[in-house]
Amino acid sequence: MEATLGCSLSDLRANTAFRRYQVINVENPLYPGYLESDYEEDLQYLGSEIQQRLIIDGPYIDLNLGSPEPKARQLALEKALEAIAFAKRSGAEEIVFLSTFLPFIGLASYERGWISESLRSWQAIMERERDLRISLCNTFEYEPTNLIEIVEALDHPRLGLAFDIGHCLVWGKLDTIAWYRRIRDKCRVIYAHSNDGQVDAHQSIRTGKLAELGLLQRLRAELRNDSIVILKYFEKTGTEADIEYLEGILSREGNGG
Repeated sequence: MEATLGCSLSDLRANTAFRRYQVINVENPLYPGYLESDYEEDLQYLGSEIQQRLIIDGPYIDLNLGSPEPKARQLALEKALEAIAFAKRSGAEEIVFLSTFLPFIGLASYERGWISESLRSWQAIMERERDLRISLCNTFEYEPTNLIEIVEALDHPRLGLAFDIGHCLVWGKLDTIAWYRRIRDKCRVIYAHSNDGQVDAHQSIRTGKLAELGLLQRLRAELRNDSIVILKYFEKTGTEADIEYLEGILSREGNGG
C-alpha cells in the first residue's frame, strides 16, 4: 500500500519534500483551461526530473462524457483523449476521471441516457488504449451502481474504478465501507479528504466526518495490498504530517489481498 498526495506541478516544483513519496498524483489536467495552455515545459519537467510513479487526473467540471448534448460530448471526448496523451507522455501508470454524473436530476431517462452515452464514449476511448490504466471516480453519485455498470459492460482490462471518500461523505447515500466493498475488485486508487458532510471542502483526514467516523481505520482492513491512498487537499500545509499519520494506519495488519 502507498500513501501520497495530489498536487499541482507548481506545488511539486516548490516542495522538493514531495518527491520522497514513491507515487505522486499530478492534478493539472483536472484544472479548467490547463489543456488549452502550452504544457510542453511541464511534460519535459516530468520526463527529466521526476522519477516517481505518476497518477494523473483527467479533465473535469463541464466535460461530461455522458452528456445528452452531442457537441458537449464531442468536446469532452477530445479533452479526455488529450489528457490520456498527456498521461502517456508523462509516463504515468494511471489516469483518473471524475464522472460528473448528476443524480439530482432524478429522471430515469437522464440516468439511462447518461449511461448509454458514457458507454459509447468510453468504448471509443478504450478501443485506442493499450497501455494506460483508466479509472472512473465518483463525484456526486449517491451510490456506485452506474459506474460499476459502465466498467462491467465494457469489460476492458485497462478500465477500472477509483474511490473518492470525501465525495461519498457529502453526496453518498451508502455507507463508505459498503461502497468500497462493492467496487474493491476494480479499485486501486482511493482519494482521501474530509468535510462536514455538507460541503466538499477537501480538508484534513484528521478532521470532520472522516475522522469522527474512524473511516480510515475501518477501511484499512478492507484495502487491497496494491491500494494507493492519495490525500486530495485544497490547502497543502500539513499534508506531509497527514501522510505520515496515514502511513501509520496503512502499516497496521489488515485483510487486504
